[in-house]
Amino acid sequence: MTRPKTRPWLAISPNTLVANARALAARVAPSALCAVVKSNAYGHGLVPVGKALSEAGVRGLRLGVFTPAEAFKLREAGVAAPLIVLGPQEDADIARLAGLDVELALTDDLDAGRYRKGATVHVKIDTGVGRFGGTITGALKTIELCESAGVRIAGVYSHLANAEDLDERFTASQLERLLAVHAPAGALRHIAASAAAIMWPATRLDMVRCGIALYGYWPSESVRRADSARGLVIERALRWFAPVVQVREVPEGTTIGYGCEFVAKRPSTIAVLPLGYADGLPRVAGSGALSVRFGGSTAPVAGRICMNACMVDITDVRPHVARGDIAELDIDDVAQAAGTIAYEVLARLPESLDRIYA
Repeated sequence: MTRPKTRPWLAISPNTLVANARALAARVAPSALCAVVKSNAYGHGLVPVGKALSEAGVRGLRLGVFTPAEAFKLREAGVAAPLIVLGPQEDADIARLAGLDVELALTDDLDAGRYRKGATVHVKIDTGVGRFGGTITGALKTIELCESAGVRIAGVYSHLANAEDLDERFTASQLERLLAVHAPAGALRHIAASAAAIMWPATRLDMVRCGIALYGYWPSESVRRADSARGLVIERALRWFAPVVQVREVPEGTTIGYGCEFVAKRPSTIAVLPLGYADGLPRVAGSGALSVRFGGSTAPVAGRICMNACMVDITDVRPHVARGDIAELDIDDVAQAAGTIAYEVLARLPESLDRIYA
C-alpha cells in the first residue's frame, strides 16, 4: 500500500513485533508465551499481527483474543496457531469455536454446564481483580463438572491487579490463592501478564500472557526502570502519521477552531491535519495539551480537536512546514495529553485508519 497524501496512517513493522515476541519468550522460558492480540491487536491489526506471530516459530506460542469474533476472523484468515478466547462466549459460538480447535475461558462457576464434550477450557479464578473468574471455593466443583461432561481442562488461571505498580505483596497473595486451586494433570497454570512476566519469575508458572510489551510499550515507567527489566529490549512496532493538507497564515487576534479557544497572539502559521477524534485522537488532547512532531521540531495543537481534523501552530517550526509535509504523533505523548495510558490510545485506533506493514 502506498502512503496516503490526504489521510492519516499507521506504519507497522511485523518484524519488530516478532522480535519483541522472541525477546519476551526468551525472557520467560521455559514458560510458554501467549501473545495477546485482542482489540485489533492493540490497534496494530488483528490478522496481519496474528499471521506474523504464528509464522515466527516461537516455541509453544498461543494467541489470546477476547471475543469469539476475533477467533473466527483469525481462523478464516488461515491462522492455525493455538487460540484462547479470554472473554465470555455466547452459547451459539461455543460449539463452533470448539470445532475450530479454539480454547475457551470459563469465566464464571455458573457457566460450567454450558460446555460439552469436545470443548477445551481454561478455568479462570478471581484472585483479586473482581472482574471475570469463578471463586476459589467453587473451582473444584467447576473442574469436576467439566471433566464429567468430557470437557478438557487446558488451564487454570487468574489475572493480577497491581503488578505494573510493583505491588509485590498483593501480587504474591494472588499467586498464592491461584496455586491453592488444584489443577488437573496437564493443565497450564497462568497468572502473569506483561508486568509480572518481566518483573517476577515466580509468577510465570507454565505460561504468561503478554499484551502491551509485545507491541513495544512498558506496562509502566516503574517496570521499565526496575532492575529485573535490565537486558530486555522491546521496541515500538507502530508509528502514527498525518499529512499537512493546508497551511494558513493568520494575523494576530485570529481565532482557530470550535469555541474560539485558540487566539493568535501574533501573526501565526497554522497547519491543518486530517486527523481528529474519529481517527483515535482524543478530543481532550487539544488546546495545546498535545504537540506533534515535524522532524526534530514540535508544534502544539491549536484549539479543539475536531471529528476529522485538528490544527497545529507551526509558526516556530524550522524548516518551515509546507502542504504535503508529514506530522508524527507519539502514542505516549497522546496518552499524557489525554490523561490516560498508552493501552487506551492504542486500543481506540479505529480500523478505518490506513495501516501500512513494512
